[in-house]
Amino acid sequence: MNDELKAVITEQITDNQTRTLHTYSPREQQIEVLDGVVTIVMGVRRCGKSTLMEAIMERLVQNGVSRENIVWINFSDERLLALHQGGWDTIHNAYYSTFPEKRRKEKVYFFFDEIQIYPNWELFVERLRRDENSEIYITGSSARMLSREIGTSLRGRTLSWELFPFSFSEYLIRCGVTKDIKGSDRRFAIRKAWEQYKTEGGFPAVFGASPTMRHQLHQEYFNALLLRDVIERYDIRYPQVLRHLASRIINGIGTLFSVRKVHDEVKSLGYKVSRETITQFLQWLEDAYFVFAIPTYSASVAKQAREFRKIYCVDHSMAASLSTQILKNHGQILENMVFCFLRRLTPDIFYYKTVENYEVDFIAILKNGEKILVQVCHDISTEETRTREQRALTSAMKETHLRRGYIITDNHREIIHMEAGEIQILPATEFFVETLISV
Repeated sequence: MNDELKAVITEQITDNQTRTLHTYSPREQQIEVLDGVVTIVMGVRRCGKSTLMEAIMERLVQNGVSRENIVWINFSDERLLALHQGGWDTIHNAYYSTFPEKRRKEKVYFFFDEIQIYPNWELFVERLRRDENSEIYITGSSARMLSREIGTSLRGRTLSWELFPFSFSEYLIRCGVTKDIKGSDRRFAIRKAWEQYKTEGGFPAVFGASPTMRHQLHQEYFNALLLRDVIERYDIRYPQVLRHLASRIINGIGTLFSVRKVHDEVKSLGYKVSRETITQFLQWLEDAYFVFAIPTYSASVAKQAREFRKIYCVDHSMAASLSTQILKNHGQILENMVFCFLRRLTPDIFYYKTVENYEVDFIAILKNGEKILVQVCHDISTEETRTREQRALTSAMKETHLRRGYIITDNHREIIHMEAGEIQILPATEFFVETLISV
């Protein structure tokens, strides 16, 4: 069995050393590497992790690294199933028996794609990091599995980065809209790209696809994510309940989510599962970077646990493709887009309820400690809507002692000065691309 496994791994290594590297459009996520530290990139399936690795490989080659010193193994290859029974040494032997002169003498760059599929990977990676002259990169689509295993054997020896589907700024670059374009031409190009981005979303393979193909790709991604990242990985006994939960979430993007209500629904369908099981399913969907559940902002952890959470999808266009309601609410789509923009900046995002029970969509704590309040309103043209959104944001600004708040719209710009501070009403394109907090 080990001879067969070694032959497969050797074939992967040699094939990948001769294949053309595809870097495509550049990403804004800058990966920093430290000597002796394993680099880990996590994110939802099909968001571009492997392509980002290819870009790093290409940069290494341009800097003079031989392709023979680059080892790329994709663990999604079904021929590697024998790794479930161990055999990690086979990877080491496959490479160093082919290039024995490199061992401990030349730095070798190892790229392991979706390595968390197989058990005890972290023990192998730690030994490789410790015993060989190596630089190691890992991609994965399960935050929890990677984090748990890192904690056992690699604690303090890794740097983790998150990659998401294309942001609007990255989409602009892919569309050829650069900072070199000036004036009205740039505004027109940005607006055109914005309308496309609202429809296509950020998964690279979807760009330019027909509506039918886009929906099909999103469905395929969703099915693969459920099957490989949740059902198979955690040996789920009730996949129908998981699918019901996922559908319930997608159709309620940006609304308050109740585990109790979903539990009552699945009970009425005849499934005997506990609320704890529903909660666990939601956690696994979050671990796979499919959805994100945000709590209410409070200093009390107990209050956060008691209150409902609001849930968003990793990609607004995928949410629209999967929704049975086709998510015709433009405000819902825009709110999901704003969430994803903020999530690229920080994981510390909450919704805010004022003392008077007004709600602000987001309060985010940036990595420098700064807090920002963000309200989302697709169309703020009516006086009733304007009063409602401004009232909630003003109340939250007073309670949090923040002197600035944002109302993000589809295409309206205005600055309102008040005693509580300043409210900036901005088009989403400007907020995503031109603000100081832009990624």
